[in-house]
Amino acid sequence: MSLQDWGSLGELIGAVATVLTLAYLAVQVRQNSLQMREATRVANTRAMDNTVEAFSRYRAMLVVPEYAELYLRGLESYKTLSEVDQVRFKSIMEEYLFAYNAMFERLKAETYDWGTWQAQLAGAIKALASPGAADWWAERKHIYGAEFVAEVDSHLTKIDTT
Repeated sequence: MSLQDWGSLGELIGAVATVLTLAYLAVQVRQNSLQMREATRVANTRAMDNTVEAFSRYRAMLVVPEYAELYLRGLESYKTLSEVDQVRFKSIMEEYLFAYNAMFERLKAETYDWGTWQAQLAGAIKALASPGAADWWAERKHIYGAEFVAEVDSHLTKIDTT
């Protein structure tokens, strides 16, 4: 075999190796894409589970008659509650709004439906429009993100003007 034949053989081996490498990379990219889709699905499911858990904690609080009664009194007039009852009412409302805040973060991440968000937010807006919850919101909204506060406030403003 001449040197030129060896060179041609080397080029052929190089070409075959390049094709095999490209095939291997194509398989790896496909597997990575599948893994990324699965990881996204799992993360979305986990986020939904966490949101459901947050609302479940809120509902569990209100199953207790004493807390349900406190909640209703707080919605009516937060400022007239005793100091201890204000702390309890804060806990109930914070639990409730943190669940909505979690949904809002999912909405921003485009893993939640805007229409569903609007429908579910209506319950929080109704509660926050009550005199006591409005006082609580004015005092405590700083604990939430600015975008979430702006979203909630924009809905409350619509209620105030209608």
